[in-house]
Amino acid sequence: MSPRMRVLVLLLIMASVVVVTEAISVGFLYQAAISEQRLRLQETAKSQARLIEAVARFDEKFNLNYPLSARQATLEQIRDAHSKYQGFGETGEFTLSTRKNNNIVFLLSHRHSELEEPTPIPWSSKLAEPMRRALSGKSGTIVGLDYRGQKVLAAYEPVAELNLGIVAKIDLSEIRAPFIKAALLSGLSAIVVVILGAGLFLKITNPILRKLDEKVTQLSSEVKTLRGILPICSFCKDVRNDKGYWDRVDVYVKQHTEAEFSHSICPDCYKEHYSDPKEHYSELKERYTELKDQIDQNNNSA
Repeated sequence: MSPRMRVLVLLLIMASVVVVTEAISVGFLYQAAISEQRLRLQETAKSQARLIEAVARFDEKFNLNYPLSARQATLEQIRDAHSKYQGFGETGEFTLSTRKNNNIVFLLSHRHSELEEPTPIPWSSKLAEPMRRALSGKSGTIVGLDYRGQKVLAAYEPVAELNLGIVAKIDLSEIRAPFIKAALLSGLSAIVVVILGAGLFLKITNPILRKLDEKVTQLSSEVKTLRGILPICSFCKDVRNDKGYWDRVDVYVKQHTEAEFSHSICPDCYKEHYSDPKEHYSELKERYTELKDQIDQNNNSA
């Protein structure tokens, strides 16, 4: 891999790390918001259920003269209070229901419908799951489908005094919206920062990489290495080439490298081939004299 490609891969890794870190951070914040909203809805549903039960007990004890019944008196007061309540957030609302003829019958008008008497939901339907649990006497929170088929975060609570169920819910899309927006903005910001940083990094490193490429090219043109085992004659020192022919060492090296030879003479060869014969005679005479003296000494000692 070339140095330039390594730099691009490094920048890609840096960008990926930034984006993943941003996504993880937003994810943790979203989970924290979901937990906080879940707790708030659960507390609200419980407090409303206990309040309705208190009103029902009061009406059961003191509102005996109401033309219909104490239960109906309680429901009328709840409807009157609900008509003056617009809900919370953009989609949050309370729903109050009872089970009748194997249907979930809603007793309060819905925020997301213009009908004064909302359409009942069959008990076996997949809709209104939070209310189904409340009417089953369960208490808790769930992410499920409401009466519209919209996915919501809901807290459900039974109203034991009246055999009703109450649900406090908010669309999950409303909870997600600010985090999706934050994720997009932070992601775009991170990409812009990475691009600017990458541009600055490349501006600094490009001259270095350019010089490095030039140096590598220069060295590649100057150096060509012989590898492997070269068959060479033990006597004449000729080298066998790839075709089986024998070449002089200088010819072979020149063919397989970019080296050039300039002829010269080493001191030993110069002395052997170009020195004065008289100098050789003097050396031979001295050598002969030394050998003769050694032979004479050996004979005398014997």
